[in-house]
Amino acid sequence: MTGSPGLLTTIFAFLLVLGPLVLIHELGHYLVGRMFGVKADAFSIGFGKEIAGWTDRRGTRWKLSALPLGGYVQFAGDMNPSSAPGPLDDRLSAEERAQTFHVKPVWQRALIVLAGPMTNLLLCVAIFAAFYGTYGRVVADPEISGFSANSPARAAGLRIGDRIVAIDGDPVGGIEDVADHTVYFPGKTLSVAVAREGSTTVVPVTLAARELSDKFGNKAKVGELGVEMVPPLVGRFHGDSPAEKAGVMLGDRIIAVDGTPVASFTDIPRLVQPHPGRSIEVTVRRDGRSLAIPVVIGTGTVTDDRAVRTVGQIGVGAGRLERVGPLRAVGLGFEQSFHVMGTMVTGIAQIFTGDRSVRELGGPVKIAQYSGQQFSLGWEAFVSFAALISINLAFINLLPIPGLDGGHLAFYAAEMVRRRPLGVRSQEWAIRTGVALVLALMVFVTVNDLAQLPIFGG
Repeated sequence: MTGSPGLLTTIFAFLLVLGPLVLIHELGHYLVGRMFGVKADAFSIGFGKEIAGWTDRRGTRWKLSALPLGGYVQFAGDMNPSSAPGPLDDRLSAEERAQTFHVKPVWQRALIVLAGPMTNLLLCVAIFAAFYGTYGRVVADPEISGFSANSPARAAGLRIGDRIVAIDGDPVGGIEDVADHTVYFPGKTLSVAVAREGSTTVVPVTLAARELSDKFGNKAKVGELGVEMVPPLVGRFHGDSPAEKAGVMLGDRIIAVDGTPVASFTDIPRLVQPHPGRSIEVTVRRDGRSLAIPVVIGTGTVTDDRAVRTVGQIGVGAGRLERVGPLRAVGLGFEQSFHVMGTMVTGIAQIFTGDRSVRELGGPVKIAQYSGQQFSLGWEAFVSFAALISINLAFINLLPIPGLDGGHLAFYAAEMVRRRPLGVRSQEWAIRTGVALVLALMVFVTVNDLAQLPIFGG
């Protein structure tokens, strides 16, 4: 287990994640508001007492506030930062009233409110699209190449060589589809359809429930099919690949290393890593023929618990690396973003049904803890984590709770149906109730986070 980063690193990483994401969210509201001619009285990163700020020539007070757990844009005509409408007798001139938020048509108000969450969503899409565009997409066939100990799949009758084609009737195109149907559903019984010997067989499999722990000691309950799905097909080469130099080709199936049979791609590192510099014989199947190819093992390094070791490598990777163009990358970015949002809905539903513990809910302390951990793993892990927090902000703000963006959108939906806005007093009390609910939830998740820290015996 790797030690967690220090307190200062954690605080810095937390602010580096949350600050820009809140800024982007509030800029979405502000810019669309300006587009429709709404004046902003205040733009704040954080809540509470102002630490620093300035007033621009339009009269907007830009400020940094003491509690860095969010932010707000207070438009002209708002009674408070939660955008409750101000009193009707506001003593404003006709010109000033025309710049207030609440006199704008309902569709404009809805777009201004929606702009914040949508900006966070688009940022997440942009990050995922950038990764796909830069690194491509690894595609691997869902062929069973091995079983774990006490495998539910093997107990149910699945076999090595079976190719999973559907789960609960949903088509499976790659191993990521298998993970989507299993990881989030420990204990669930699935109907798994596999292609075997030219026909399709459907087998019921009850997923195992397993608690995984990462290198920082964070634990998660996951569903497990108990299969290895990395057949030993050469899908790509890494760097100055010894295997490629020796004549191994993309699409070759490695069936043995120095006479030891290989069933899964995960067998290859076990047979190669202990022998850097050694000459071995790699047997592959190509076009129905078996070929024995001599390969001199190269050297590389791996890091285990922050210790660097020199190991043998032959420079091959599993799965096919699919290069994607800009439009396809954006499409995949949207797919990944909506997939992440879907897992959030699934997780919340499982908490309500009792399938998951409320202890899995995370608040600001856990976000700060994870921010520091991901920051210590490098910029790619940190940016990916920022994308997840961005989509979290979008999702939470779209919940129909008064005081959040989704609550305001619910008000506007009611206004469209009634053809007149809800009363000022009704909105004020609804927003107070919603804010109280959000604050209560914030206190709960914060206490929940603190209770799981080692200092409190978690």
